[in-house]
Amino acid sequence: MNTINICKSIGKGFAILSMMTGAVSCNFLDFDQSIGYESQEDVYEVFSRAEQSLAQLYTYLESDFGSLDGAMRDCAIDDAHYVWSDSQIHVFTNGRWSPLNTIDEEWSNYYTGIRAVNQFLKALSEVDYSVYEWNDDYESWMAKIQYWPYEARFLRSLFLFELARRYGDIPLATDIYTIENVNELRKSTFAEVIDYIARECQQVAEQLPLSYETAEGKQTGRITKGAALALRSRALLYLASPLHNEDDPERWADAARAAYDVMALNQYQLVDEESVNNLFSRELILERRTAPSCSFEKLNFPISFEKGNTGTCPSQNLVDAFQTRNGYDVVLTQTGWESDDPEFDPAEPYTNRDPRFYKTVLYDGAQFKGRTLACQEGGAEGQPVVGASQTGYYLKKYVMEDVNLSPKENAMIHYWVLFRYAEIVLNYAEAMNNAYGADYKDTELPLTATEALNQVRTRAGMPAIAAGLNRTDFQKVVERERRVEFAFENQRFWDLRRWKTAPATSLDGVRILQTESGKSYSRIVVENRVWDDRMFLYPIPQTELFKNSNLNPQNAGWY
Repeated sequence: MNTINICKSIGKGFAILSMMTGAVSCNFLDFDQSIGYESQEDVYEVFSRAEQSLAQLYTYLESDFGSLDGAMRDCAIDDAHYVWSDSQIHVFTNGRWSPLNTIDEEWSNYYTGIRAVNQFLKALSEVDYSVYEWNDDYESWMAKIQYWPYEARFLRSLFLFELARRYGDIPLATDIYTIENVNELRKSTFAEVIDYIARECQQVAEQLPLSYETAEGKQTGRITKGAALALRSRALLYLASPLHNEDDPERWADAARAAYDVMALNQYQLVDEESVNNLFSRELILERRTAPSCSFEKLNFPISFEKGNTGTCPSQNLVDAFQTRNGYDVVLTQTGWESDDPEFDPAEPYTNRDPRFYKTVLYDGAQFKGRTLACQEGGAEGQPVVGASQTGYYLKKYVMEDVNLSPKENAMIHYWVLFRYAEIVLNYAEAMNNAYGADYKDTELPLTATEALNQVRTRAGMPAIAAGLNRTDFQKVVERERRVEFAFENQRFWDLRRWKTAPATSLDGVRILQTESGKSYSRIVVENRVWDDRMFLYPIPQTELFKNSNLNPQNAGWY
């Protein structure tokens, strides 16, 4: 029997297929992976086709390289402003979204992905690969296939989580449905959905390897035990948070234990690196890979660079969250900079700041692609240049400085972080504080919230915070730490919602003037934004309510 040709090089089978830039464009009810083959079974009876079908499921993983009409999701909160007024991202901030005018509407996309998973699981359970028992690659195939159902179940859980954190109560679609019965599904509560995700993640984690380095094929980018437990940690943290919890300490305790389960693997560590998405970092748990491209750099290189488009611009609100290197707060007022740090120089406000600031934000005087940025009024990167940042800052995180757009473009692969270890440590710190207090530990949870948070700060090169903070004050510290650690990593947008903390309605920037005695700095309002508490959850798209009346009632406040 001839050997079927399959991918064997490191990561080739998954790294290539998972770099497909978007999910398949098909309707939830019409999805059919057998298109192009004689029957549905043809897709799975040949190993290489089945492997491609699993890899296709990975294409539903999200990334936020300008996913909202060119803007990153942080532009919808107080961390950033999108420079171009015609982008749909501004519908988020002007309050004009509704069930009929949805933004970031992923209902159909994720349910399409869920149905694809369900179909994959059913087909895989029915196919008989024993007919290939004497094939040269049979043992290799079986070594890989043993993990496939658990990878698929993880992906289904992740897609359900993405839906639940947007819409709250959603249908738990865990089977294959006909056109008739799919539109009769009823919603499960948010708690029921999270309980399901937590159970699934625990079960699949028991079957998945810590790493594929010693597994057949050494394919990178696949779901591991750590990824499954990381999703469980995130899901239980959301369930414990104020949006879904009336201060039940046991939910916080569950979230703390879930985070510690990841820490106890001893598979990951906090690493001080220039980029958070280093593919070989011990901190990285799971990433989404995209095809080689220059598009993110085109969207976000400063307008002064050829083919640059400015795009996502960090706000002064965010910049204020970065302390000095000595751990003191810094605030820009309408008349200048203020800080209690005796070493802070208002004339050099971007010197000796939290090291994460320099990995996140491009500022006046920063070096970028061999140039010194001039963000003051009249500068190459400043107002009134059309397309220049209105906040006075440009994006650094995720922007690949090595990408060239002129005279010839050099496309590069981009990696979007889905889970990394710093999140787990800060999940633990937040949950421990809310369950037991900032300085509690025991034999089961042998690290205090303060100690955990200080691990992240120490890694970043920042001084530790002192023990003894009460629950409220420690929570504020956690919120700031998550903000600066995960800026532009698709965390704060959701954090603000689960905390029920409305973002600032004033999106601010810096005005820099060159004077004879030096530069002057003042705070300016770039945009006044609209917030209503109904926005803590998305509205269910009206089109879905028309198709399935069991999805009623609509989320509170949306009409």
